[in-house]
Amino acid sequence: MVTLSAIAGHAVKEIIEREKLPATAALRVGITSEGCEGSGTKFRYVLDFDSEPARLGDNVFESEGMKILVDPESLPHLDGLQLDVLKKLGGVEFVFRNPKAHHSCGCGHTFSEEEPRASEQK
Repeated sequence: MVTLSAIAGHAVKEIIEREKLPATAALRVGITSEGCEGSGTKFRYVLDFDSEPARLGDNVFESEGMKILVDPESLPHLDGLQLDVLKKLGGVEFVFRNPKAHHSCGCGHTFSEEEPRASEQK
C-alpha cells in the first residue's frame, strides 16, 4: 500500500488545481533502476500525474481523497511508502518515507534496499 500524509494530500490537490489538471487526475508513483552516481543507490523515485485511467496491472490506492497508481514492477520496492511534503520558501518538496529503503542519497530521490544475505538467497 502507498499512502499520502494529510499535508501531502493537500499539496497534491493544490498542484492539480494550479496546473488545471482534470479532477480525475491520479498521482502515479514508481521507480526507475537508476540511482545517483557515486551514492551507492540503485533506484530513483518517479512521481507524476496521470489523467488517464489506470493501466492494466496497475495497483490502485486511495489516500487523503487522492487516487494513487503504482505499476506492478515498482510495488515490491514501494509497498509501505508514505509520501509526505516539507513546506519550503517558494513551494513544497516531496519526501519519500519508504520502509524498504535502507540507504538514500542526499537528494532524497534515490534509494537502495538491503541486500539479502547469502543464506537467504536461493
